[in-house]
Amino acid sequence: MFSQKSRAERGLDAFQRRNWKSARRLFEESGHARRAGEDYHLGLLYWRGLGGDRDVKAGAACFRRAAEQGHAAAQTAFALALRSGVGVAKDETAAASLFRMAAGAGDCDAMVELAATSGPNEAIALLRRAVDLGHPPAMRRLADHLLRHDPVEALALLYTEAAMTGDDSARARATKLAREMKPAEITQAQRAGRARADAATKRPRGSS
Repeated sequence: MFSQKSRAERGLDAFQRRNWKSARRLFEESGHARRAGEDYHLGLLYWRGLGGDRDVKAGAACFRRAAEQGHAAAQTAFALALRSGVGVAKDETAAASLFRMAAGAGDCDAMVELAATSGPNEAIALLRRAVDLGHPPAMRRLADHLLRHDPVEALALLYTEAAMTGDDSARARATKLAREMKPAEITQAQRAGRARADAATKRPRGSS
């Protein structure tokens, strides 16, 4: 006989279905039974005002609890709150530490945030790691770093981002950059972009 799902598990199911109101109610009813993942998702609901009123303080508190349990995405979310001073007292030093911790655990958003305040070499290394994990926002940031020294790879990254996300601005940037390049270079970038997009699509979610 199968065991009945807990409220927290049913809350995650509702969250995945974008049934925000039910997810919020189920997470709240779970109380102390919530694990880090459920606290993180409840924090998102509070932070974004999904399924009820927006409550950034409650959201930050959920992120903090999940972060303290080692949840990498929650560490990034709480670091963003600390850096901005929204929902919690501003603490940029603690935010930087959490970004680094989350990046070390494989959170791509943390890598992108950390790259923004790092020197060029570290920034490129962080963004390459996030790109290798198939993270589109890192592709655009890395393309910006590589435009001058390696425009072919920069163009390939923009092609990859556009293929993965369908984002019109990525396509527009790729088109603009391609106008300045030779046909052979464009072909090389297109091939590399397609290969990277195919590899990212085939990679199992959550793999690193």
